[in-house]
Amino acid sequence: MKRFLTFLILILSLLNAQFGTAPPLKFKLMNGQSVMLKDLIEEGPVLIDYWALWCGPCLKEMPHLEKLQDEFGDEGFRIIAVNLDTERSVSKVKSYVRTKGYRLGIALDPAKETYRRLNGTVMPLLPYSILVDRTGKTVYRHSGYAPGDEKILRKKVEALLHASSDNF
Repeated sequence: MKRFLTFLILILSLLNAQFGTAPPLKFKLMNGQSVMLKDLIEEGPVLIDYWALWCGPCLKEMPHLEKLQDEFGDEGFRIIAVNLDTERSVSKVKSYVRTKGYRLGIALDPAKETYRRLNGTVMPLLPYSILVDRTGKTVYRHSGYAPGDEKILRKKVEALLHASSDNF
């Protein structure tokens, strides 16, 4: 019986991690400030996107994320692009973001703390995106990037924003 209960708790926690409510998360932004996920979702849905400088698909995805933020930012949609490079690479990350002119919310997580709180210890294929609605519920997850993925994500965001405007 004890093993069954342990197994049941494990399965339920995995299901909750897959499409449950996001845990309380605090992101350290590139500018030194911090932001809580709960504060961001009060304004609207949030896309948490994990990326790294060494990840070619991540760098190809970034301009599409910037465009998505520009297009839907006035409707309350926010993107937190969480960089997972090491502490030694922080200056390179800042330089890269400035050079490209990105205005996305860029967070730094070299210890992968927020990543672990959302997913455990296994590193998925990067980039790794998690779309969270205004209630904190995870509504979409995606690993990797291939041309055309941005169109799928755009449809998910549009549907979520329209559902949010109907309900709020």
